[in-house]
Amino acid sequence: ATGPAPPSMVSSSGAFISSSCISTRLQIFTHLAHYTQPAHQRYIIRILFMVPVYAVCSWISLLDRNAGIYLDTVRDCYESWVIYNFLALCLAYVGGAGNVANRADGREMLPSWGHGTCCLPPLAVDGGYVKACKRGALQFVIIKPILAALTLTLVWANVYGDQEFKPNVAYPYVAFIYNVSYTVALYALLLFYLGARDLLEPF
Repeated sequence: ATGPAPPSMVSSSGAFISSSCISTRLQIFTHLAHYTQPAHQRYIIRILFMVPVYAVCSWISLLDRNAGIYLDTVRDCYESWVIYNFLALCLAYVGGAGNVANRADGREMLPSWGHGTCCLPPLAVDGGYVKACKRGALQFVIIKPILAALTLTLVWANVYGDQEFKPNVAYPYVAFIYNVSYTVALYALLLFYLGARDLLEPF
């Protein structure tokens, strides 16, 4: 649907958006007022900004879907940057990638259905493990802006077909690549957590 949402939906969602933005602004200002851990708080503030970015872009999309497709691009690019900042925050908490490998002391991640590693061999939590997790998360940071630029190009060429699952439009293919990339990024973050959870536990 390309038309505006019903007025009742717009007004009710506007109220929720306003409250979320006010709450987030208070949290950001509190961090800035007590900026005593810059190595951690700079990432936290960037992550908190995701709330107003997502909220405002989504609300405008309710008003006008045609404008929303451009705002979705802005929102999704910021989302990819938040993934990077979340990983950077976790690394800052644990004292860097090298500290994870040093503190692991030969620990291995055993195959597990619960962790989704049942098809993998035992994984040593070392420098290579942490690098693989970083690459898995950061590939989304690179791929998402490329997909965003591609999406805009396809929209301008009238071949994108937003929300249409048809073989002759680009939307399902772009959505598939996006979801695979996002899944890999989140899975990489999960593996990083599993390898460093003892260091992350205090946080």
